[in-house]
Amino acid sequence: MKRSASNWTVAALAAVAVVIWGSAILARQSERKGYGITESGLVPRFPSGYDCSPLTSLYASWTDVDHSKRTERHSGIDGGRLGDPILAPGPGTVRAAWKADWGWGSEGALLIRHSSEELGVTEGPKYYYSEFDHLSYRDVLEFKEGQTIARGQRLARVGRPGGNRQYLPEVHWEVWEVEDDEILMWSTNKHGGQFWTNDSARLIDPLYMLALNSPPAADGSFVITPFVKSTDYRGFRGFTYIFPCRKNK
Repeated sequence: MKRSASNWTVAALAAVAVVIWGSAILARQSERKGYGITESGLVPRFPSGYDCSPLTSLYASWTDVDHSKRTERHSGIDGGRLGDPILAPGPGTVRAAWKADWGWGSEGALLIRHSSEELGVTEGPKYYYSEFDHLSYRDVLEFKEGQTIARGQRLARVGRPGGNRQYLPEVHWEVWEVEDDEILMWSTNKHGGQFWTNDSARLIDPLYMLALNSPPAADGSFVITPFVKSTDYRGFRGFTYIFPCRKNK
């Protein structure tokens, strides 16, 4: 059957509409990721009936955990109560464990690589990095490069930056999109601590990965998914929470 010119016009307009709609979705996803350390608009909510260890400073925030003004936008999220276990947000592999110093004192740091397949993500980069800072160096000594990490595995405990008692407890968590895992390079900063660079890595809001399995509402709010033992996470997308959530009695 031949199509009339008007039918072709309708089909063409429909195709254009699909492209525009798809582009709008991609643009919105990009905004939600917070590229360039910009606000993503995501607002975390904890599940009802649970007591969860809190988040104390969000991505791209100018406010530190002690409510003081930062000198630059926050490159990750902070949280946790002193002594709380820090849980792996998803399955992955230890990329590095090292001694860091960002000016608060010597401390431990841990870098975990997650593949998109491990996280159930079919679009986007090949890998994601989770970096955890302000850890006790004793906690990270046990980890070796290439070691397999399970979702919910205990990584360390929440302490204070540099182990310095003048600072409030926190763990700093950064998430990066990574295309090429082979170009990780190491340098030393002015404090004598090591740090890595990877030209294919882009910082994103960790909340984006926490929201993948719980799509946000129009106002950007979404419910964080806690890690629960004995749960089957096949088919789960993204990250579970890095701190414990306990059911209220």
